[in-house]
Parts: sequence; C-alpha cells; structure tokens
Amino acid sequence: MFDETDLLRRGLEYMKKKEYEQALGMFDAAIKENPRYIEAFYSRGNAYEALGRFDQAIESYTDVIKFAPKEAVPYFNIACVYRKRGENERAITEFSKAVELKPDYGKAFFNRGLVKFSVGQIENAIEDYTKSIELSPKDPDPLVARGLIYFLKKDYQHAMEDYDKAIDVSPNHYRAHGNRGNVLEALGRNEDAVTEYTQVIKLFPNDYKAFMNRGLVYLKLNFYELALADYTRAIELNPHYSKSYSNRGLVYVQLKRYHSAINDFNEAIRLAPNDIDVYISRSHAKVSSGDQIGALEDFTLILKSHPDNTKIWSNRAAIYVKLGNINEAISDYTQVINRSNNTSNNKELIQAYCARGVLFSKNGQADEAINDYEKVKEIEPDNLTALLNLGILLRVQGKFRPAIQHLTRLLELNPNSIPAYQHRAVTYGMIGNKEKAEADITKIKEINKPGS
Repeated sequence: MFDETDLLRRGLEYMKKKEYEQALGMFDAAIKENPRYIEAFYSRGNAYEALGRFDQAIESYTDVIKFAPKEAVPYFNIACVYRKRGENERAITEFSKAVELKPDYGKAFFNRGLVKFSVGQIENAIEDYTKSIELSPKDPDPLVARGLIYFLKKDYQHAMEDYDKAIDVSPNHYRAHGNRGNVLEALGRNEDAVTEYTQVIKLFPNDYKAFMNRGLVYLKLNFYELALADYTRAIELNPHYSKSYSNRGLVYVQLKRYHSAINDFNEAIRLAPNDIDVYISRSHAKVSSGDQIGALEDFTLILKSHPDNTKIWSNRAAIYVKLGNINEAISDYTQVINRSNNTSNNKELIQAYCARGVLFSKNGQADEAINDYEKVKEIEPDNLTALLNLGILLRVQGKFRPAIQHLTRLLELNPNSIPAYQHRAVTYGMIGNKEKAEADITKIKEINKPGS
C-alpha cells in the first residue's frame, strides 16, 4: 500500500519519462489519499499542461489557490497556460496577480514582459524585463529579451550591452551569441558577426538558423562558396525551410549558376507559395539565363496577386523592352507612374517617367517624351537626365533656344558632361553660331585629354 508521498514520487518518475497519462493516475491517487495535497495538485496541473489539456490544468492550479490563496506560483502557472492558448490579456492578469503576491518574483516579471512584447506593449515589456534583471541578475534570459527590443528599436549600443552581460552570466548562451551576431551584422561588422554565428554553431551544431545567418554574412562578404556550404548544411538540417533554398538560390546567381538558382527558387516557392520575393528572384535568374519569356510569365503571375507592386511593373516593362515590345513597356511604366503618384516615392516616379520618355522617343512620340521629362523637372528641377533629353528633343523639333538653355543648365551642374557639350555644339551649328559650336568641341577635347 502506497501513501500520498509515494504516489507523488511515482507520478514524478512517470513525468520524467514523459508518460503523462500514467503520471495523472498517480497524482489522482495521491489526491484521493490526501485531498489537500498541494504538491499533487501542482503536479497534476503540470501533467495536464504537458498533454495539452489546458482547461483541466487551470482547474488543478486553481485547486491549489483554494488551499493556498497567498501563494504566487499557481497564478504564475495559470498565466503560462493562458499564454500557451494565446489568451494574452488573461495571461497578463494572472502574471500580475503573481507579482502582487510576490513582488520579488523575477520569473513572473520576465514572463509578463514576454506577453506584453507579443501584444506590442514594448515600453511596458522593457519595464518588466528591467525589473526581472534587477531581481534575478544571474538570469541571462531577461537580458537577451530586453536586448532584442533594443535591437528592434535600432538602439544597438544598449542591445550590445545586454548581450554582453548575458554572455558574462552564461558564456554558452547560444541566443545571446546569435543575437549579438545580429547586432554586429546591423553595424556592418560582418567578420565579427561571423565569429558569433560560428560560436552558436559550435554550441548547437544542428541549429539550421545559425548556418542561415552565417551564410547570409558570407554572401554579403562575397564569400560565395562559404555561403553555399552554409545554406546547403541548413537545408540538410531542415529541408522544409523555404528561406534556405531562396538564399542559396541567390548565391547560385552570384556564381552564375542560373539553372541551379532557378531549381532552388522553385523549391522555395513550393514550400512558401505566397512569398513574392522568391518569384522576383526567380524572374531575375531567368532573365540572366536568357529565358526572357519565363521571366515575363513570372512577373505577370505576381501582378495578378500584387497589382500595386510598382517594382514588378517596372521589371516587366524592362523585359518588354528587351523583347522589343515597346508599347507594352510604355503601358507598364504608365502603371508605375499612376500608382506611384499616390505615394511619396519620388525616386521611383522619376525613373518611370525617364524610362517612358526614352520609349516615347523611340516610338517617334516626341511630344509625349517631352511631357514626361517636364514632369521629371517638376519633381526635381535639376535632374540631369531630363535636362539632357529635353535639350535633344527640343533641338530635333527646331526649338533651339530652349534646347540650348537646358543643355547649358546641365553643364552648370556637371561641367564635364560630354554628351551635353556634343548636343549643344550641334545645336549651335544648326543656328549658325560656329564660334560657340567650336568652343564646345574644344571643351570636349580638353575633357578627353589624358590626365585631364
């Protein structure tokens, strides 16, 4: 015959072996022997929680409160269950009850901070992490958590300080090393970032994300073979993570192994069919491999689901230009212009107007081209491309004076622009001003003189 203590002990042994149903039987028997046996109620709650039977876990922890209403731990446990169920507000409430009963409960402050962070209460989360750090200075986890917030706020100095302290407390804390690598990478200290990611790999050689992170830094450093090896290892460790394939595809592109890149992008798309960036990468790889039609199909497919993505319209327009489909390219750049007019992206708008202006010129639509370059000047009065092309088009139309004015303004901004001197010389010649035309030709020779 077993007493409640023996039954509890046997139940805990089952818990260690993850035999939770058998453990529940022991804990129920212990409670039957002693209906006020708090440790058994705790343990039964843990077993229910491990089985995902959260309502029963909460009931068991609530039973503890009946017998020990001033104890903080059952509130903490109930909060953890609510957090697992995604009931964040209820979790915060229960964690708050725990710290009210036990103001030095550092673990409760930390976990409440995690929930607050997850619901966007960033400053409140920092307060909880800071309190947890004060109460539990030897616990690295609150430091790592607070460091992550600082990192996301781009406060890299404080993030680094927290990660350094976490590593001082726990030298082999792999998340501290990994997050420290993220900070170093953001600061452009790529070689140091490699060192941190390598440390993570030493600590956890099967961490595919560490290989992913180091591979990305190698890619930035143009160490393509090393990046390739890391992404390949990441895929071996987790063949179901799409980013490993898409990133390795980017490496293959740099190595000009376009068919291998396209194969990787295909697999990434199979795993993550809604990742637009992979479609874009595959399209560019197809362009580089000479498959313009395949790239065109990809861009068209993307536009069906993302019609407001102006970059895709621009990319498809560029393909149409290569295929000689000028009218289709003009139509796509018009889409870019119409959609960019509703944003503050002036750079993209200027590029689209300039590109469409070139195509209008090729199509013999000089007035439309001039109008596009004038639009550019409204946005950026001293745009060099617009000034040059206006000078050329106006000269062709016989509007010599404004043509010269535009080219002269360009030369004021860029005194070494040979195309501007060339076209202004031609324009001066057309109006019979041979002296100024010859002066411009002389200037071109001076610019072209070796050592000038």
